[in-house]
Amino acid sequence: MMSSGSENEHSGTDSSSELDACGPRFNPLRALYSERTKIPTTHARLHDNVQTLEAKQTTLGGFEEPFDEDRLKQIRSANATKKKLPAAHEIPQRRFLPSQGLIKVERPLRYQKNLLNRLDKIAVGPLAAVKRWMDTRTRVRIYVRKQRGIRGHVSGVIEMFDRHWNLAISDVHESWRRRKYRYSEIPGPQLGTPAEDCSERLRQLGITLPTVKTRSADKKYVICTRTVHKMLVLGEQVVLVTAEPKTTDPTVEPAPCPAMFLVNK
Repeated sequence: MMSSGSENEHSGTDSSSELDACGPRFNPLRALYSERTKIPTTHARLHDNVQTLEAKQTTLGGFEEPFDEDRLKQIRSANATKKKLPAAHEIPQRRFLPSQGLIKVERPLRYQKNLLNRLDKIAVGPLAAVKRWMDTRTRVRIYVRKQRGIRGHVSGVIEMFDRHWNLAISDVHESWRRRKYRYSEIPGPQLGTPAEDCSERLRQLGITLPTVKTRSADKKYVICTRTVHKMLVLGEQVVLVTAEPKTTDPTVEPAPCPAMFLVNK
């Protein structure tokens, strides 16, 4: 009986030494499943694994140093600022043989359709004559329509055009006919009612209108003329395009010309 009691006492001593986390005979497996395991520090910090703890303590200076989260952050931030990228001559570069080098690929430029490309392809037809006038800077006369009949004509140098007969012209001289207010379908200012002068307001806005000159054509019509620097004539208004006739009076109707094209809308 004495021997069995001494064995139990010795086994109890051995089990308690294996449950001591600070002892040399600590058995972690038995400590996990034992109800008598005592944690030496109840406020110990939790870590994911042992390697994380070792890395943090190594950063602090070893296990002899007390664990301090703020000091650990300061050390890591200081080490992060010290890290610099290596210089260009220090970066190792791989050496390639001439047959192993990169292949330079030159992609062909994508063909883009625009107005200039289309103008170069015009060789025949009425648009070819318009292009010839544009290239030679020949003045042309363009007759434009109104709601009923011909409104007048515009003369100038063609700067650009398209297949829809939209014409951009410069150095423009415009001439058109209109009925006098007495015979016009649209009533003008009545007698005794002064017309409002907006010239001062337009001058404040920085708008300068071209001066319109009028002269009597007959009993019911007057001819109005004006000169502007540039003008865009819509193709839907174009009736006839011809070269500018050689005459001193721009209001005179041109003689029949072989290079004259009637635009049907």
